[in-house]
Amino acid sequence: MLLRLDDETNRRLIKAKDRSRRSKTSEAYFRLKDHLERFPDFYNSEINKPGGK
Repeated sequence: MLLRLDDETNRRLIKAKDRSRRSKTSEAYFRLKDHLERFPDFYNSEINKPGGK
């Protein structure tokens, strides 16, 4: 997978990987995995459907 990050996101990822002592790739992997576990069906949720309640 190739990610193109804007400068601010890249800076924040570098700071995070420095704090965790992981590689930048590992930090991005763990953060993406965590996000997908927390929000697994975001695009299928009622919140995003027009008129959804």
